[in-house]
Amino acid sequence: MDLSPARLPPPPASRPGGDPLPALLLTCERAGFDVRRENGDGPLCASAAFHQRGEGYLLSRKVTLWAAESHEHLFVYRTARLDVPQWQAILQDALARGRERIRPHDEHMVSYVSALVLCDELDAEAADAVRRTRYSKSFWWGLRGWMRLRALAVCLPPPQPAGASALHAGNAAARGPLLALVQKALQPLFHLAEYPQ
Repeated sequence: MDLSPARLPPPPASRPGGDPLPALLLTCERAGFDVRRENGDGPLCASAAFHQRGEGYLLSRKVTLWAAESHEHLFVYRTARLDVPQWQAILQDALARGRERIRPHDEHMVSYVSALVLCDELDAEAADAVRRTRYSKSFWWGLRGWMRLRALAVCLPPPQPAGASALHAGNAAARGPLLALVQKALQPLFHLAEYPQ
């Protein structure tokens, strides 16, 4: 993916540290994701995919004892204000996009569909809705793996006061790798704190 300054939109002048999206996409790319910018009319601005395969052998590669694949499909959305109806629309969009990318088979173990929303204003009810979001689906009663949803909303800090923190709200599945990835990307720009419950 080309992340050269000429290909990126200019950062908003009012945001301390500039636009966080290029930093986030660069961090995803460095972590091994295949990153793609989306140029549609909706709030989806980028998608990323990570694929991992593990195998066990007996004496040589010709005799495979086991193989397991895990995948992550990350969808990054950008909106000015996140409220409950918009969260529901984003959630359904992410699940639909994730389902069409998942290909369950005998070696498929797990696929995560991650919905990450960057917003300037986060409604308290929407933050609670993001925290309560759960989705899990098994394929062939688990014999062909399963899918899980990670949901995370990040409310970017206002320009004033300087040094304000970004606030995040996420479901339990997002508190591990997804939150760590976002923290690593945004840490140079601003501090990330949990949205008050």
